[in-house]
Order: sequence, then structure tokens, then C-alpha cells
Amino acid sequence: MSPTQFELRAGQNAEALWISNSGTEPVQVQVRIYRWQQADGRDQLESSDALLPSPPMQSLAAGQRQLVRLVRVDAAAPAEQQAFRVIVDEIPAYDPARQGMQFVLRYSIPFFVQPDGKPPMPQLQARLVDGGASPAMLEVHNSGNGHAQIADLAVALEGRSTPLLPGLVGYVLPGQTMRWALQQAPAHVVGGTFSARINGGSQLTPLPATTPAR
Repeated sequence: MSPTQFELRAGQNAEALWISNSGTEPVQVQVRIYRWQQADGRDQLESSDALLPSPPMQSLAAGQRQLVRLVRVDAAAPAEQQAFRVIVDEIPAYDPARQGMQFVLRYSIPFFVQPDGKPPMPQLQARLVDGGASPAMLEVHNSGNGHAQIADLAVALEGRSTPLLPGLVGYVLPGQTMRWALQQAPAHVVGGTFSARINGGSQLTPLPATTPAR
């Protein structure tokens, strides 16, 4: 799949998704669009026709590369950032002679539609949710008007930075709060300063702290 994230600018009404079959057998794929929201610290997806994939279903021969256009129905720029997920599923081939389990792939690609004017920006606050249990939970709230992709989460204690969750951790949409379980007990990270790479930044950015929850 290429690209792995979309950001549609104001005045731009379509994007191109390329799907490649690098295998030796033909595959059939289905593309669906979901409105992406977050509640209670979890992602929630709801079917949406605000974006339309064309074609929505395609058979790819071995080695074939196919273009799928993702088109906005409403040409007007939204008043605020909109978030979607483009779900690409491999449709299993029917084979009555096949024995055992058949594994198929699913890809979930973030798609953001930007409003007109100044680019929206996230504003993050983090707090340790310490209920006395292990592992610790980190809660991140986004009070800004743009999404935040969080990666390479780390904590600094006594001048020493320790990686907590390397790689992609997840997203926090505007006005939402997400929680992630850490691998450490609360006592090992309490009092530390959390930081992460935000939206692909090259440097770790400190996450301002709020009062820990009890």
C-alpha cells in the first residue's frame, strides 16, 4: 500500500492509493471508508460515504499495481479537521479443497481532510494513570485542533531518557483522549517527564504533564 497516510489539503478533493500484489497468486481486494472518531480511550469507526473509493473492489494479478482514487463527495473545505480510515481487505478465495486456516491481510490507513486557513496543530498533555496496578497507563489528551501521531514514547528520570514504547504508539485526534499500557510498573515511571516523536518529527517532543489520576 502506498502511501501509508493521507492528508487532503483544502481545495483538494481526491487522492491516489496504490495497491500492489507482490505475491505469485492473484488476489482480490476491497476498499472501504470509515469515519474515525475516538471515545473512552479507544478508536471508533463508522461507515461513511463522505469519501468514495473508485474502484471499491479490484482483482490484482501477480505483480500487478492498481490505482484506487479516493474522492471527497463534498468539495467545500470542512470547518475543522476530519479523520477517516481507509480499510483495505484481502478477500479470501473460495477453495473447497483447502484444509486448515487461511490468513488474509487487512490494512488500515489514516486519512485526514484539512480545513482552509492555517494548518491545524495538536496540543498535548500527558498524565500517568496510577491505580496501583501494573503495568502503568499513560493518558494523553489533545486539546488542539489537529491530530497527533505519537511514536517512540520515552520517559526522562534523573536526567536519563528511557524508551517506553518504541515505534508507532498511536494517534490522538483533536479534542480526544487516548490511553496506552506501558511495560513498566507505575513506581518505575512516576515523576518522570514523558516525550515522543509527534507527527513524524525528527526529535522527541516533551509532553506537558497534568496531575496524575488516582
